[in-house]
Amino acid sequence: MNALNVAVIVVYLVVVAWIGLRLSGKQKSSNDYFVGEGKMPWWTVCFSVV
Repeated sequence: MNALNVAVIVVYLVVVAWIGLRLSGKQKSSNDYFVGEGKMPWWTVCFSVV
């Protein structure tokens, strides 16, 4: 692997981790985390499974 490939992979992993940290912490309970308190539309659940 050349340096460009490694740089792209590292940048990707850093960006994904940063997005995860920015969006985390919005759940107040395990019910929020696992089922979204039943507020998710059926089509978003379908896409997440597929």
